[in-house]
Amino acid sequence: MRTRTLVRLIVSALTVVGALWPAAASAQWLRAETDRFIVYSRGREAQLREYAVKLTTFDAVLRSMSPAPRKPVARKLEVYLVDSAAELRRVRPGLSSSTLGLYTAGTGGTFAIADRGGGGLDTDDVLFHEYGHHFMLENFPAGYPGWFVEGWAEYFMATEIVGRTVKVGGYNVNRVYWLFNAPWLPMEDVLSKSPWQIPRERRHLFYSQAWLLTHYMRSDPVRAKQLNEAIFAIANGEQPLPAMQKATGMTVAELTKALRGYQKLPGYKFTDVLKTPPVVTVTRLPPSADDLLLDHLRLVAQRDDTVDPKFLADVRRRAAKWPDDRYAELVWGEAEFAHGDIAAGEAIVQRRLDANTNDVEALLLAGTGQLTAGHRRPDTRLARARAARPYLIKAHKLNEDDYRVLFAYAVSRMAEPGFPNENDLNALLAARALAPTVDPITVMAGQALLKHGERERAEGLLAIVANNPHGGPLSAQARALMEGKSTSEAEAAAAAEAEADLAPPDDAGGKAGGKGEAGKD
Repeated sequence: MRTRTLVRLIVSALTVVGALWPAAASAQWLRAETDRFIVYSRGREAQLREYAVKLTTFDAVLRSMSPAPRKPVARKLEVYLVDSAAELRRVRPGLSSSTLGLYTAGTGGTFAIADRGGGGLDTDDVLFHEYGHHFMLENFPAGYPGWFVEGWAEYFMATEIVGRTVKVGGYNVNRVYWLFNAPWLPMEDVLSKSPWQIPRERRHLFYSQAWLLTHYMRSDPVRAKQLNEAIFAIANGEQPLPAMQKATGMTVAELTKALRGYQKLPGYKFTDVLKTPPVVTVTRLPPSADDLLLDHLRLVAQRDDTVDPKFLADVRRRAAKWPDDRYAELVWGEAEFAHGDIAAGEAIVQRRLDANTNDVEALLLAGTGQLTAGHRRPDTRLARARAARPYLIKAHKLNEDDYRVLFAYAVSRMAEPGFPNENDLNALLAARALAPTVDPITVMAGQALLKHGERERAEGLLAIVANNPHGGPLSAQARALMEGKSTSEAEAAAAAEAEADLAPPDDAGGKAGGKGEAGKD
């Protein structure tokens, strides 16, 4: 890894996601907004409205079966429904053709995307699993063991919503298939490891066994209490295996035997879990979104600083079809800063600001574009960071609840002497409060707290990322910081993790006879 790991992850993700389009125009893409979600799809408006209500219903189920969750954060989760695996690969090149969905929580935006074209897991399974992760991190962040993180998402993934009726506690056919038709992983591995530590060809069994263990523990009041005891003990630093044995009073062999004999699956049935149906507002995106929306999502989901000339040429060609179009120009400018001509990106964003000096998305792109340019040209980093700040300050004044702006401002301060000062720390903590699912923000806030001598508070944040089963290099960095290693040593640990190709695994997979997957960052 050539550059500092956290900075590399931060700057590559500092792109713009959100409402880049005006209300008027005609396009295939529709946008449905509720009090908790913004859902995008092409097709019939009635189907989109129905799915927006279904997601809101699922959120209500999670809230009704969880202890006092927080109010939703200021930024609603964006969900995109596409029609093929090819469209998923346009957002994340290199995804397997069997991958069914992706969830990414980055410093430039948080969204889920799913292929509704079918596979071993349907659209509901994929999105319910990923929203389960999102909901847990927003409302109950802690250093949970990997099996519980995945098992909890798997448990609620199988929720069935048909009209006003909801069934919780069912099963996914593919998970059950693997439990009956493949040799199990040792339960010691399930209890003590993260999914990325399991060989990829057997990872589907980790999810299946984690689901079964969670279902077994939740299905009985005594076991549910034992589960809570074990999870709180692990979150407070106890090792997963002995904590589980202590809470249940069972050896691993006894627990394995109990799970193999657990075949009757009690569940729950609700009617009208939504007391009042959500208001769903549907608008149509501009025609330019038909050409550029998936390219925009690729820029948001980009995980490294690799320059792709072919991708840039495609964006330029598509954007050229829409002269003076706000959406097209902002995506084009975003691509130039990340992959192409920095001066061209600056010219594009200036045109948008000339058209509207209070355009928050253009101001954010003007600021993050300078940070990206400084990353690509390190000799200009400090000057560009200082040039970014006025745009970000103005954007924050116009929208104080945008975590992307707050975090980008903190990044712009990193090269300054005395970073992080009290204001920098407050900006990072405010950004994290608005976006608790975004690991780079949590790690940077933890580092800032360590520098301010607040170790206990820092470790509380870092533990969330350190135990994240999808954390990859950032998890390694967080663990090293918690062990008292220096910033450079922690970055070296993250670099080693990346070089060892231990990146976060594809998530939520497992179709009978194959590997249906949903990816998560």
